[in-house]
Amino acid sequence: MNERSNERKINVKWDRDLLIAIVIGVLSGMVVLGMFFLSGYMITQSALGAPLYALMGLIVTVKLFGFLRAITRYFERLYSHRATFTMLRDVRVTMYQALSPIVPDVFRHFKASDLLGRMVTSVETLQNIYLRVYYPPVVISIISLMSMIVFYYISWGHSLIIGVTMLLTLLIMPKLVAYQARLVKQEVNRQQQHLMSHYYNQVQGQHDLRRFNSVALFQQRVEKAEQQLNQAEHREQNFHILYNYILNLVSMIALLMSIILGVYQIKHQVLDPIYMTSIILMVLTLLEQLVAMSQVPYYKGETDLAQKQIEEITKYRHNRGGQTHYQMSHITIGAPLFTLKDVALYYTYRERPILKNIDLTIKKGEHVALVGSSGSGKSTLLHVLMGLYNVSEGTIYAGEKEVNEIDERQYLQQMNILLQDPHYFDGTIKDNLLTEVDDDTCRWALDQVGLSHIGLNRLITMDKTALSGGEFQRLAIARLLIRKASVWLVDEPTNSLDHTRTQMIINLLHEHAETLVVATHDIQYIDRFDRIIEIKEGRIVQDVTPSEFKKRKNGKMDIK
Repeated sequence: MNERSNERKINVKWDRDLLIAIVIGVLSGMVVLGMFFLSGYMITQSALGAPLYALMGLIVTVKLFGFLRAITRYFERLYSHRATFTMLRDVRVTMYQALSPIVPDVFRHFKASDLLGRMVTSVETLQNIYLRVYYPPVVISIISLMSMIVFYYISWGHSLIIGVTMLLTLLIMPKLVAYQARLVKQEVNRQQQHLMSHYYNQVQGQHDLRRFNSVALFQQRVEKAEQQLNQAEHREQNFHILYNYILNLVSMIALLMSIILGVYQIKHQVLDPIYMTSIILMVLTLLEQLVAMSQVPYYKGETDLAQKQIEEITKYRHNRGGQTHYQMSHITIGAPLFTLKDVALYYTYRERPILKNIDLTIKKGEHVALVGSSGSGKSTLLHVLMGLYNVSEGTIYAGEKEVNEIDERQYLQQMNILLQDPHYFDGTIKDNLLTEVDDDTCRWALDQVGLSHIGLNRLITMDKTALSGGEFQRLAIARLLIRKASVWLVDEPTNSLDHTRTQMIINLLHEHAETLVVATHDIQYIDRFDRIIEIKEGRIVQDVTPSEFKKRKNGKMDIK
């Protein structure tokens, strides 16, 4: 059951709003050029002593163009930003749809702080992909091409200068610096992740840091990471300044060449002097629009990196994407319920496997205890049976059906599952029983676990401060009692419980579960299990009866 690539990719679609924004942007740019062309023409006519009525017509036309510019600019911003927000919405939905089914399996590949950074920073970075990466070059290219056509009929030399300048600034220079811009941004992102990791660890471990007097040490690490980030951002800023300087230098050279060419053409009577001011103002206007191009290589590298980081998450797909409905209740008692064949599980950032060469069959009706020291892999094996992790190697069967072929929701509905650290919500006790059954059934479940003294309307919080640790643990067991599932997969059910409560919970598990698999440190009550499976360093080292287990351990119950 190997991992497969997710089909969800972050596609940048040229939707209707973006195309409308480009059309309006081109129209706005041409209006601006027309306005400055007429302004230059009006200035020249004034210098040559044109009559007032002729100038009045030009003034009105320039004012009209200014009004049109404001209107087109408004609608251009409206449609371009709407296209951006629509794209961000689609990215967030895609991100959630891809991430939701692969939790907690995704944590085998990404650290929590790294994942958080990608979910927030990388998604927000994509807002630049339309406004600062694709939109400016397309609009400026179209405007430049149309300007070259107009200039060709006035002065083909100026048309050539515009063409060469735009070729340099829109195509050649961005291509040359795009790779370096990507490297600079990667370094900034790496330092950001480094800082976020240290800051995340400091915030999450604040209580332990205070107890061990290590707050100052971790604060120094955070400050050092912040300093490294500042240095990376400083290098990034220097890169921007240098690129912007080169662009301005190219623009100034183009402007100077336009002036020299115009003077030469007028001297040789190739160009009508009345157009000289208009040409210079139009060239200046075109070169001004290159300001938006100064950031294109940087934002291109930034958005490409963000897109890659998001797709690294969305490509991981939970293999539990089957559509087959399979009833485990149809499996007869004594027949294989779970079968694992040569299963292995790896974490991306860990060298040794969590599970390795697991061959295991659990029959329906068996009560099985998974034991082993901390970090041995017993909880991970239980999570694999729950379907929470994609195994890296091997195959898992439920009955005669591969688990990845079974509908995930239907598979989980047939089991009672208890994780080592159950989650609770802000709300009442009844809300946290996660059921819609009547109050009498809820009270019965609470009574079974010794919580009859707690009212259904009592408020609790997700930070687990309203009840004791043992009461929260028993509340989690009460959740399972309400559900009528025959297969129970339970991880450390007796955590935070005293001897009496532990005995009560163990009895409840054996009483209500037809098939029971428990991962536990507590081996005082293993006599009631049919099999004891000991796991060490991710491998099954023995699969025996309780009496054989005790005999091999020579009476030493030291599984901690």
